[in-house]
Amino acid sequence: MSEKTTSSHQPTSQWRTTGKRALTVLLCSVLGLCSGIGLTSCDDAEFKYSNFHCNFVLNNMQHQDATLASAMNPFAKGIFCRITFQMKSGAKYFIFENTNGDCSEKIFNAEDERNHSEQRIGMNNGLIVGYSAYDDVFFAYDNQCPQCFDYNALPVRNYPLSFSGNDIVKCANCKREFALSISGNGLTRYDATTTGPLGLLHVH
Repeated sequence: MSEKTTSSHQPTSQWRTTGKRALTVLLCSVLGLCSGIGLTSCDDAEFKYSNFHCNFVLNNMQHQDATLASAMNPFAKGIFCRITFQMKSGAKYFIFENTNGDCSEKIFNAEDERNHSEQRIGMNNGLIVGYSAYDDVFFAYDNQCPQCFDYNALPVRNYPLSFSGNDIVKCANCKREFALSISGNGLTRYDATTTGPLGLLHVH
């Protein structure tokens, strides 16, 4: 009697197979739903921004630089500006170059000196900022080629990107090209905000 009762409560091979199939269908449905609403996308979550934090702040209300302003204008989409640092006659300067071919420079002010801004312009003296040509996304990238540059290398080797027409940048070393207006383009991207052409730029 006890043997018969025990046998009636044990799952048969058919039940186990049916259960596995049901579980598989359920998991596939859940994963398909998550994929459809973007929950399984790595690009828009943990891998969207670099783990390196610049904490770079530039106040264009003070500098009034037109080259930089062109890239922080939401109505002038597709214009990007490279920001670098240079010493001239013992003074520190921001150098601004945009994809339209404009170039300008501004000497550091007291706020830039306090912020040690020359140490915050990307991983190796270079940031690229601007609005996408296709939507309202404001991008900030490191100016080093993500394929060639190694932040931990000793000595650090420089692999800067150069503008190559419109919103394209190119590495002279590996010859790769990257489209600045497209998310997930392979470049090292930073979280960034701007309050307008003659406002505050913050690259996190």
